[in-house]
Amino acid sequence: MIAGLREAAGMHVAALAATLKVPVAKLEALEADRYEVFPDLVFVRALASSVCRTLKTDPAPVLALLPRNTLVPLKNQLGLNATFKAEGGNLAGGIGSIPRVVVLVVIALLAAALVMAFLPRGEDEAAAPADAAPAMVTRPATPAPAEPEPAALPANVPPAPALSTESEPAPPVAEAPTAAPAAPAADPLVIAARQQTWLQVRDARGAVLVQKTLEAGERYAAQGDGPWSVVIGRADAAEVSVRGKPMDLNAVARSNVARFEVN
Repeated sequence: MIAGLREAAGMHVAALAATLKVPVAKLEALEADRYEVFPDLVFVRALASSVCRTLKTDPAPVLALLPRNTLVPLKNQLGLNATFKAEGGNLAGGIGSIPRVVVLVVIALLAAALVMAFLPRGEDEAAAPADAAPAMVTRPATPAPAEPEPAALPANVPPAPALSTESEPAPPVAEAPTAAPAAPAADPLVIAARQQTWLQVRDARGAVLVQKTLEAGERYAAQGDGPWSVVIGRADAAEVSVRGKPMDLNAVARSNVARFEVN
């Protein structure tokens, strides 16, 4: 019946297995009535019901043809309030079967132990008498040594001269020489043109500070702090000094164009 319902719906057994997420062999065993491959009949009925719901068919007719699991009756059909007894031992009742007298004896022993632990000690271990304290040994005070008397000076020794309390005049302090005024600091970057040349100077951010043609005898002095990026079009027609020191442009020139940086 399940195989006929599936074929009537036009669904392949592999497609149905993929939809239900079960192995194809399980569906084939269900359609062939091979129930021994399943763990129990409950799984068989659950799988058949899922197949019918997927095929949009009432599962009641299919479930009516499937076998059911038989219920195993209990051995002792007793009421809910019946006392449970273990079949193979004498541990029935557990702790509740201990006689109440034994419990009371244990509690009494524990109480007696607590009382003995907190009882005060005997009179012989009471506070020691006052005269038992060790006596303090007094020693006679040692007399302080007598101060020696000053020796008498001979009669013919002249008295020491008295110290003068008047302070001598302090020597004159030489005046410090007045420092010469510092020479003005040289410009950090100076470019002078012997002949006509082209000049470009950029700051650290790449902004153009100057970009012009220097005529013969004209000079440019950078203001502020560097660094500067400098490009000189005709290196042989210019002179450069960095903080008062001349710079050799031939060392940095390529094809008579000098490119350098001044920090």
